Order: sequence, then C-alpha cells, then structure tokens
Amino acid sequence: MSKVADEVKDFTKLHEFLNAESVLTIATSDACGPWSAPVLYVADISLEPFELYFLSSANSRHIKSIPANGSAAVSIYSDYTGDWQSICGAQIYSTISKVADRDRIADLYFARFPEVWALVDNPTTDQERLIGSAFAKSNFYRVTPSFVRFTNNGDSFAGRTEWQL
Repeated sequence: MSKVADEVKDFTKLHEFLNAESVLTIATSDACGPWSAPVLYVADISLEPFELYFLSSANSRHIKSIPANGSAAVSIYSDYTGDWQSICGAQIYSTISKVADRDRIADLYFARFPEVWALVDNPTTDQERLIGSAFAKSNFYRVTPSFVRFTNNGDSFAGRTEWQL
C-alpha cells in the first residue's frame, strides 16, 4: 500500500533513515548498457526535503554515463537482519550535478567519513597514498531528488510513502 505524502511534508522517518545509512547505489545507462555503482554519501537534511552528496572520479563509468540533464536513479537500503520488518529503503529519481562549493560539502562529507579524509590527509602506506591521491582529485556530486519512494516495513508490510518534489 502506497500513500502519497505530498500534502504532508513530514520527512522525519526518511531523514532518520538517510542519516543512519551510508551507501547509495547510482543507476545509469550508456552505450554498453545499464550500470550501477555504490558510493558513500552524506545527507544534508537542513535543505528540504534533503540533498545527498558523494565523492567520485569524473572518469568513472557512473559519472560519465549521467546524461546532460543529470537525470539518474539512486537507491539506498538498510542491511537485511532476517526480519521482514527490517526491510527499509529509498528509491529516488534525481538530478546529479557536480558541486561548485567544494569546501562546505567536503566538511560535511569528511565529518561523516573521517577514515576517507585520513587517506587523503595522512596516508600511511603506498596503497593508501594511491587511494588518497585519487580521492583528492575526485569531485563532489549533488543528488537532488524529484521523486522519492520510501519503503519501511517497520511501519507496515510493504509500507511506502511517496513524495513528488
């Protein structure tokens, strides 16, 4: 059962979910076919309804596959714990764009993932130096949602709330 939440803009449970998780999957398509890629993200819930930010190489297939208008689907799901009521996830139709204000987003992102910042700022092995160098040359990208379907079986079996934004 799906309820449309356009009239009621209560994003509380969705925001809690977004802040509890850390990996989103980007779905794109190119001449070779459909493609998906997991990336670490940080949610900025100070903006309504929210924006998500991730770090990625401009040369990665998922970034190169984003069309000129930026449209892409992303999804975020919690780990399944063996209880059907634990199924929770968000399917999001969005626009993905390169971030111009790198400093503000870097602060948000690295506060959430200090282990990634350590690779950039203080690598201790050759492998870490390579990874840190790649991260340092990467860009931040913004996911701006236009449609969200939030599934939370903790509310009800196949319980969904949808927002057209």
